[in-house]
Amino acid sequence: MSDKITFSLITMNGLIDAINPCAIGVLAASVAILFSLGNYRAHILRFGSFYILATYVTYLLIGLGILKAVHLFNIHNFFGWASAIALIFMGFWHLRGSACIIPKKTPKEATIAAGIVFGFLVGICEFPCSGGIYLATVGLLGIEETFWSGLLYLLWYNLMFVLPLILLFIFAYNLTAARTISHIVGAFGTKARYVSCAAMIIIGVLLLTWLMFR
Repeated sequence: MSDKITFSLITMNGLIDAINPCAIGVLAASVAILFSLGNYRAHILRFGSFYILATYVTYLLIGLGILKAVHLFNIHNFFGWASAIALIFMGFWHLRGSACIIPKKTPKEATIAAGIVFGFLVGICEFPCSGGIYLATVGLLGIEETFWSGLLYLLWYNLMFVLPLILLFIFAYNLTAARTISHIVGAFGTKARYVSCAAMIIIGVLLLTWLMFR
């Protein structure tokens, strides 16, 4: 597989993985609540920045841990097949209902610590929600790339993963917009889940097909 095709797939998978109501909904709801409690804009900017950074780092470390295990135990092909099958299974399973387990509490103060804690929790909770696509991506990188080149691709993948968060945080940087975004995410959460499930199944089938004929 050429570097150009691999880069395109990593970019596409990262953006598809980002289409979920969990991380976006938590950020929009948190910003709306922080505004309503009278937090300053500068403090909310600090909270959102560290929330996004913590989400990025947490999700990146999950992928790096899996990629390192694949190379360490030399299970490249096995993991590729396993991740493709798991992706298809997760796609059909999530059609039954959302697997997202998002934090129930919301921050009362826009502190750096709150941003880091919420970002970490959402990063952890995201993996069972839409991690099938991430799993398949790591499986592809384990087969096609060395650990260090795979690391570079994962850095880019996770940037695509948090890109919607960055854009939405910019738009949600006022109370009215934050409330509107939170309402939209709640209204279209189910549709977003169906899109994510369909993407999981399609990517899983494509990965299986590629593994059979490579």
